[in-house]
Amino acid sequence: MKKIALVIACFSLLIIFLSCASTSRRSFAESASLPVRLAPDVNSDMLTADYWIKRSKNPFKVRMSLSEIAAWNRENSNLLYPGSVSLPLLTDLRKIDSHISAAEIRDGMFRHSSKNPWLKKVKTKNGEEVHEVTQKEWRLIFDAMNYSSLESYSYFSGGKVSDSASYKKDFPVRKAICVRRTNMRLIPDDGFYTDDEKNWYDDVAQNSGMLLGEPLLVLWESKEKNWLYVRTSYCTGWVHAEDVAFCSGEEFNRYFDYAEKPQDTFVTITDDRFILPDEYVLPCESDDFSGVSEFFMGTYLFTADWNDKRFESALHPRLPYASYMVEIPYRNSAGNLSLAYATIPAGRCSLGLLDYTSANVLTLAFKPLGIRYGWGGMENARDCSEYLKDIYRCFGFSLPRNSRAQLSVAGKSVNFDGKSLSSRKSALSSLEAGTLMGFPGHVFMYLGKVDGKNYVISALGFYYFDSENPETEDALAEIPANSVNINTLSVIRKNGKSWLEMLTQVKKFKDDGSWIDDRIYFDLKWQFAEFSKINSGKAFFYKAKKKRKNITVAVNAGHGTKGGALVKTFSHPDKSPKVTGGTTLAGALESIAISDGMVFKNGRRESEVNLRTAHLLCGMLLDAGYDVLMIRDYEDVQLDNVARTVMANNNAKIHISIHYDSDNTSEDKGVFYCSVPEGIKYLPNVKKHWKESERLGECLVQGLASQDLKVFGGGKMDIDLTQTSYSTIPSVDIELGNQHTDTNTEELKKRARGLLEGVELFFQK
Repeated sequence: MKKIALVIACFSLLIIFLSCASTSRRSFAESASLPVRLAPDVNSDMLTADYWIKRSKNPFKVRMSLSEIAAWNRENSNLLYPGSVSLPLLTDLRKIDSHISAAEIRDGMFRHSSKNPWLKKVKTKNGEEVHEVTQKEWRLIFDAMNYSSLESYSYFSGGKVSDSASYKKDFPVRKAICVRRTNMRLIPDDGFYTDDEKNWYDDVAQNSGMLLGEPLLVLWESKEKNWLYVRTSYCTGWVHAEDVAFCSGEEFNRYFDYAEKPQDTFVTITDDRFILPDEYVLPCESDDFSGVSEFFMGTYLFTADWNDKRFESALHPRLPYASYMVEIPYRNSAGNLSLAYATIPAGRCSLGLLDYTSANVLTLAFKPLGIRYGWGGMENARDCSEYLKDIYRCFGFSLPRNSRAQLSVAGKSVNFDGKSLSSRKSALSSLEAGTLMGFPGHVFMYLGKVDGKNYVISALGFYYFDSENPETEDALAEIPANSVNINTLSVIRKNGKSWLEMLTQVKKFKDDGSWIDDRIYFDLKWQFAEFSKINSGKAFFYKAKKKRKNITVAVNAGHGTKGGALVKTFSHPDKSPKVTGGTTLAGALESIAISDGMVFKNGRRESEVNLRTAHLLCGMLLDAGYDVLMIRDYEDVQLDNVARTVMANNNAKIHISIHYDSDNTSEDKGVFYCSVPEGIKYLPNVKKHWKESERLGECLVQGLASQDLKVFGGGKMDIDLTQTSYSTIPSVDIELGNQHTDTNTEELKKRARGLLEGVELFFQK
């Protein structure tokens, strides 16, 4: 009897076990039988933002102010891409030079590896055909890239870059605005490519999506000129030329820093996406305007004045209330930026940026719920990182493109490496809803905790769970969700580990104490500050990341102040006359505040070449351990010569101003520095440091000579400069050539290396 009872008991336990196992494995199947398909442990009540807002702590508390968000954006431009020694996490496009070398364009372009073959799907009369992309097809692709104009060796066979001057010249960088939501491709081709024959959902040639109104730099164009190779703040790639409008520097600069703008000057699209009916778009005087296709979340549009008489008459008989009048950028027939106008219903957008609260983050996160997943933004959809990027744009955050970079952004990090499951769960309990988190290859947003389970939302491709097939108990079932989806951290990756086990990092955007405000503004309390007439601009401070010497070098790219030639300042702080000529003649009590500079024989402006040289020098100084005060980091900075000098006096050890001379010679005259004339050595501030300024000039010329650069005369020329007369630190205007100097990148690098060597010589002594 005891044996029978034992058998019955064991059988009962087995039934209970199988029943439990069956229940645990039914969750996905049960959700499939509902009107909505859901991940395990997700119910239909969880499909609204309100469900999670009500469960959140302080959901309406503003987590960061606009000024804090602006500081966060600036800090990210100072960080490097993970694993890189030079590639920034995000690039401030305004600091990119006006020209780029062939080598820089080549190095940035996509290069296909034969170790990772691509497959292409081609439509035929019999349906679709799949084949591996052949070397012949790759040659056609790179021919379309116009690659042969950048180098002379075979892309596939390898070899050395030609020494020919035609491959060393620089190419102009053109400023532009994206005029519709568009795809950025790794190659100038719209075809669908994959590197996994089992996965025809992800197009590996897709790099990113771009929103209307995003600024970009055009670096190159395809052979047929129908594709443009562009750079955004977060990546590079090819876009259709028809989706890009060229613009001026002034127009370009409008499309940055939305967290720092007056919030009534633009609207932010907060709907997931919508098509604006034609009746909302005002008639355009130009036939070039083809209308508006579609708006997407995170798009910024500048507002226009409703009181403009044109608008009221154009909209008659309907005068839209509860709508914003906005500018719509478009590409005109010349390829340049023009503006049309439209009304946007207030329910589709917010005036300015949304307050950064958990409630607002969750509200936006649920608007695309169920929308298809799109690798790199393909099919006008979003992948995991683009989903988060567009949401956070609505608050003013500028996130980088991919998951790895997003987990490296500025702010406090909670690292989960090496933590036990219990420690991981404990760390999650204090998170605010809407927090960014992830593991290698995927990022997602935290929602909250329900019945001991942690929930997240993301745009995801696949997830896995234990197979229900009894014959394959150890196998995993692959769920091709390919949607914006909610799931718990208990779902499984392809490697068999749960998301909770895989979790590596949580990012909180708050300052972790390491942030540096790299902006230096003019201070009216500084000595000689009252003599400046143009001082609304800012300089940028860069701190060396290795071998730091705690020495700051002020690098001043001469010229580059719009309107500066129309203003005058006193030549000397004691208001005495100039003792030598220069841009302003000898004897003048007042000098031009800052001139426009000369134009090289090759057509390039001196201000552009000065800035290019200064950027090259800045990078080399940072690598050598020097901190750098970049007095002019953009094309235009509103700082006159007095302001630049005073800023250097108060923030650096030495001041180097970069120039090229303008003269009547017929050849490159060589390099020299502007030495201190006898007539101003009596000025108290000059008297204290002129000998050190002379020594600095001599060291710089010596360093330049070491690069086999021609030295003019004795390497110096007495010139009475505003910079010299207002300096309180060793200060030198270095002339790196004249209008005949070759301005290609290699030549400018030689000058930057020479200046670095001169700085090293100066501080060695």
